[in-house]
Amino acid sequence: MDGGIDDALALILALRSPELDVAGITAVSGNVPVEQAAMNALRVVELLERKDVWVARGLANPLVRDPVRAMDFHGADGLGDSELPSPSLRPRAESALSLIKQESQGAGRRRLSIVATGPLTNIAAVFTEESDIVRRLDDVVIMGGAYGLTEYGVGNETPAAEFNIYSDPEAAKIVFESGVSLKCVGLDVTMTPGAQLSPREYATIKRSETDHAQFAAKILAKAMGREKRFALHDPMAIAMKVRPSLFKFQDYHVNVETKGEYTTGMTVSDRRDRPSKELQGQRIAVCKDAKAAAFKQVFLRRLMSR
Repeated sequence: MDGGIDDALALILALRSPELDVAGITAVSGNVPVEQAAMNALRVVELLERKDVWVARGLANPLVRDPVRAMDFHGADGLGDSELPSPSLRPRAESALSLIKQESQGAGRRRLSIVATGPLTNIAAVFTEESDIVRRLDDVVIMGGAYGLTEYGVGNETPAAEFNIYSDPEAAKIVFESGVSLKCVGLDVTMTPGAQLSPREYATIKRSETDHAQFAAKILAKAMGREKRFALHDPMAIAMKVRPSLFKFQDYHVNVETKGEYTTGMTVSDRRDRPSKELQGQRIAVCKDAKAAAFKQVFLRRLMSR
């Protein structure tokens, strides 16, 4: 996770979902610097009293590029400039890369998944250092990309590219070409109006008396005041693991553009009946439809229930 508002909301959903056994949280450079991303993860872990879940810092920069930030939207603290107190918990001394490897080696018969809600820098670095890890993972679910499957499947950082992929396209290319079972939840579904948090739903969150709902209301306040709606990008990627029946995927050959003058970070999906050999790419599962109302019902219930 890269420390933004929707990352925090996704962590609340993950940690309050009995369907998931969360081993740890890896922070990465993205919306905010990696140190801030780790602090924001620890805030959620502490809020939910989940000291059993470790938090570790990953890489501080993309593989070959300068960092891209989104603090103009998420705030200088990544959480809507909400001025929350610093957590008393501290991140693990080991690097996120080391802990990902350890978890994969000790998985045994567990079905180990990685859900990436930020740039893919950490995962790409692990795959590069230890390619065998790909076979030990059940799957990797990413919130990232825009695949042109719906009218909303266009870029948000640039006209062609979604933020997480654009932030480190070289890392995304490594992951997309790794052979891992990859499921992509992109802007095609997360930007659907019905999947976004409405003013009425935000008002309901504000009225809830639970600590985690009040936390969510506080970090959402500026964004909701400015945008009126809030796209639940990262919570939707978590929900795919919590309620997979709500999401419909289709396999496409996808390439990540790393050299384009105007299209760097674009996820180029070949949707033709007869894909060209030159642009074939690995076949990956891309989300093309989601039951938006049911998704939000799951999210809001987990957020506001005691």
